[in-house]
Amino acid sequence: MWPFSRKTVGLIDDRWLREKGIPTEYRDAFNRSKKDMKTEIQRNTDKVSRAESELDELEARIREGHVKMATLKEAKDELSKRDDAKSSQELQEKIAEMGVLQGIQDRLIADKARFTQTIDNANETVKMLQMVQNKSVSNPEQLTQSPIWGSGGQTADIIDELPSALDIDNTEFIDSPSDSEE
Repeated sequence: MWPFSRKTVGLIDDRWLREKGIPTEYRDAFNRSKKDMKTEIQRNTDKVSRAESELDELEARIREGHVKMATLKEAKDELSKRDDAKSSQELQEKIAEMGVLQGIQDRLIADKARFTQTIDNANETVKMLQMVQNKSVSNPEQLTQSPIWGSGGQTADIIDELPSALDIDNTEFIDSPSDSEE
């Protein structure tokens, strides 16, 4: 009997999917066709590749920003040692450039955390879809209770290590000339 020949399985718990970073659109993974599963696995694998490429570019830009910041700090320190440092417009320009660059760096670091989260989520999605496709698990209950799932936490650790706006201290950029001479 064609319309009733396929046995349907329940849906995966939305809360469990959110905890794992897997989109809730996959809650019906056990009821999807093999072709659809293969397509979704490939789509998420491609998503990981693109995000890793973007992450590599971001990391290069962050390193470049660190080099620029070191150069600006060196120039600022030299300008701070001059006799006209208190009224030096050039010193104020360097400090302003450093502030702008720090803002750019903060944005790049936040983007890095976002891309890392995207990679983790897509990898978790691929892992789940492969488990369903390979029949390593046969129903949503077995999937959500599976000891195969690790606790993750990599992205959470990265985000926890980022300084908040209140934790950023720029006093090193506005040291008095006598502090720089030590």
